[in-house]
Amino acid sequence: MYNAVFSPGRVFAVVGCVVTCVLASAAIAADPDLSAYYSFNEGSGEIAVDGSDYGNDGLIVGDPSWEAGVVGQAIVLQAQTFVDLNGPEFLNIPKTGITIAAWLNHNGTGDMSLFDAIGDAHGNGLYHVEVRAGGVRWFHRDDGEVQIFNINPGPVLPAQEWVHFTGTYEAGGDAVTYVDGEETHRAAGSGGELSDNWNLQAEIGQHKAGRWYDGMIDEFYMFSRALTEAEVQGVMNDDFLPVEPAGKAPLTWARLKRQ
Repeated sequence: MYNAVFSPGRVFAVVGCVVTCVLASAAIAADPDLSAYYSFNEGSGEIAVDGSDYGNDGLIVGDPSWEAGVVGQAIVLQAQTFVDLNGPEFLNIPKTGITIAAWLNHNGTGDMSLFDAIGDAHGNGLYHVEVRAGGVRWFHRDDGEVQIFNINPGPVLPAQEWVHFTGTYEAGGDAVTYVDGEETHRAAGSGGELSDNWNLQAEIGQHKAGRWYDGMIDEFYMFSRALTEAEVQGVMNDDFLPVEPAGKAPLTWARLKRQ
């Protein structure tokens, strides 16, 4: 636990916020649209525990390590290291909308896959959520190989520093990307629904044994709907009383209590 120093005037505000903020964090975890939440606080082992109600635990493959993240610990991925989300048995696969959000600190080593899923209809990637030098790729095609949404290039994410990325899409609406809670790009989608055929794989950190993610990932969220900008900001920082422990990025009391 971090050592945070509060003035006497802030003590009661902090104490009063603890209950409210913890309840809000619990409410996020209990949201039926939250398909998966990986804190990556394990620090060791082969399982990335899912904090949603669906139990979509991931299998960590390869040679991972952990370092201090934005909230607790972050997983460090590299070539040959990724998180297998067991696509064929994944529960609450997004169908009419999706949000993927995470804190990223990458090493800028070419095209890197944050998330991909592949079905057995055509064998191509259904999603391409990729960090690229020219800008993020936020893309989905369905089982008929129809492009549902595509932002490419999206925002450029600087290397070797923490940045919060979010991508959203709602059937009949737009695809949107956010950086640090602010909208950066928007593109009209086809209006179609998303493929829920993840029968071959769903993974964090690679695409077809390539495009390896190189760097740290923290606080990975997946929702089965498009969050609003206000909700994106809420996921990013809980919108509660900020504290700034020594040696860490600004956090919120709710997040400190989750550790």
